[in-house]
Amino acid sequence: VYSIVLLIGFALPIIFVLLKDYLNDKILDRKDIEAVTKYSIIGHVIHSDKATNLVVVDYPKSAISESFRTIRTNLQYYTHSKNNQVILITSSIVGEGKTFITTNLASILALNGLKTVILGFDLRKPKIFPDFGLVNEKGLSSFLVNKCELEEIIQHTGLQNLDLITAGPVPPNPSELISQAKTDELFAKLKEKYDYIILDTPPIGIVTDPLLLIQYADVTLYIVRQNYTPKKVFASIVKDIEKN
Repeated sequence: VYSIVLLIGFALPIIFVLLKDYLNDKILDRKDIEAVTKYSIIGHVIHSDKATNLVVVDYPKSAISESFRTIRTNLQYYTHSKNNQVILITSSIVGEGKTFITTNLASILALNGLKTVILGFDLRKPKIFPDFGLVNEKGLSSFLVNKCELEEIIQHTGLQNLDLITAGPVPPNPSELISQAKTDELFAKLKEKYDYIILDTPPIGIVTDPLLLIQYADVTLYIVRQNYTPKKVFASIVKDIEKN
């Protein structure tokens, strides 16, 4: 009886853990990513329990800030340390941390003396501007419909070397706005002024906007959130990106 109870005591937790892992449909660690894609992992950021999203600025000595410095260093291998680089940030679904990564990556680049601008290309759900205490009265949508000049939509964040262009008023046709020639003009002008242009885009698994913008990007960063990003959704999107 003791032997049977002891065996059950060992077996039940092992079965529970294995079953829980088998039934889990979220990405938990690096091997889940490496199993479905050839693309390398450029870095990882631990969960932030800070009250602010601008952890790099407000907590420069924290572990999170160090992780962004590592990503900044690794990016130099992909951009070959050239200036006028465009970095696009996207993910599979909503809530994976794109805006958090965008603001802090841009901040760490600016703190390194690189003139940086963030473009809020999530035209459907404008974000970012509250973190810097700015407004969204006019922005990218205003420029793309010829209501504003570029200089009118650039806002200074208060952090040296870092500017922000918000999404602007929500348009009825975001994809059509992005696909027009005015977008070419936007990037051509910004490359004359900035070392890094960071694009905060919607989830690539939900809308086509990031696919339209990838042609302008020198590097595309795909954000995956631990125990949140669905494995099947991630695998499906990444395979399509590799194929195309």
